[in-house]
Amino acid sequence: MSDDTTPSIEDPNLLIVCVDCLRDDFVRSDRTDTPFLDDLRARGLDCSNLFSTTTTTTPAIASLLTGTYSERNGVQSLQHGTLSPDVEPLGEVMSDAGYHTEALVTGPLLPETGLDRGFDRYDHRAEDADMFSEWREEALDRVASLPEPFAAFVHLWEIHEDVRVPAEFDSPEYGETPYGRAFSALDREIEAIVDAAPENTVVAFVGDHGESITHRHSPLRLLLKSLRDALRYYGGVDTRDVVGRLNRSFDDEGPDIDDHYIEKGHGENVFDFTTNVPFVLAGPGIEPATVDAQVRQVDVLPTILDYFGLSVDADGEPICPDEGVDDRPAYMRACGASLHGEENWARAIRADGAKYVEYPDRDWSPELYDLEADPRELRRIDDPDLEARLQRLMPERGQPLDELERLDIDDHLEDLGYL
Repeated sequence: MSDDTTPSIEDPNLLIVCVDCLRDDFVRSDRTDTPFLDDLRARGLDCSNLFSTTTTTTPAIASLLTGTYSERNGVQSLQHGTLSPDVEPLGEVMSDAGYHTEALVTGPLLPETGLDRGFDRYDHRAEDADMFSEWREEALDRVASLPEPFAAFVHLWEIHEDVRVPAEFDSPEYGETPYGRAFSALDREIEAIVDAAPENTVVAFVGDHGESITHRHSPLRLLLKSLRDALRYYGGVDTRDVVGRLNRSFDDEGPDIDDHYIEKGHGENVFDFTTNVPFVLAGPGIEPATVDAQVRQVDVLPTILDYFGLSVDADGEPICPDEGVDDRPAYMRACGASLHGEENWARAIRADGAKYVEYPDRDWSPELYDLEADPRELRRIDDPDLEARLQRLMPERGQPLDELERLDIDDHLEDLGYL
């Protein structure tokens, strides 16, 4: 940015495109046909090993927009807590720096969450208003007409269940699964959004959390998962050993995708297929670089702001390839509405080639996985020293839910299928 604190028309704009439910492995594989995103990754900063703070949209986006964990930013789940006045969200930082700020969002990202703070315009649309519908033209017109310099956040819902694949992409050349085919189609729409922005625009491409997709429509899986959920979430029964054996037994069934047979969707676990998400930053002045070191969702905002000569008090730190990037411990939570209460929430640390998972409100032993020997996280290991070392990396827990505001948005969440 220029030395003057007021940005000029020559200063770059910022366009953040966030795809809900986007797994990183579908961005960088032959499972999909994504020529635009392949090119974007090749000419920008591409982080292949970045992990979400939660596997549920609202708190994940709160971390993305503030660079802080839920324990600090106040957004604990889809229903609990609003954005804390003690954190500075993207819209506020960029607005204070003289940028016009807008957000085009959907799903559970209602203004009641406080995520609208700092945006000059915050439009929440129906979930069926997407780039595969008539809303496409409205979105492109909005991006093309943004006053410069601007900072815009566009949240896309096209690969969130239930997935609708455009007819021209519903064939194996675009993916083995409906999820992959819809993402191939979305690649073209993301290109259209980016092309609608002025040339002098920095583009950040991100995901909020991943998704379990492999056995979505298997009647047997649905039956087994329903039984698991009833025992575990309502009855408090520790079903992990039985479920682990089932997941290992079915591991070779279906497409060759890192997944667990019994799982579905997101929000219920902290496995890599729901936490590893993409982050690409490309545009004027950004040198191509690939970062394979482990980084975090809370590092995204500091990285973006660093490019614009800005900073924020965050839990994350900028990702600077020219200075070298070492692995950073990644903290994550499962706090989805489908867990039916805080007692079923999980907290995890991913560090030192391992993952530690605990259930603080259940009398269950922690889980520990050797990610190098078992990247699909199918077999727990016993290593008390490693377990203790990772447990010490956990941040303090946030406020109990009964001390937080419970948002009056249940009707909306029910319409979205969360409740």
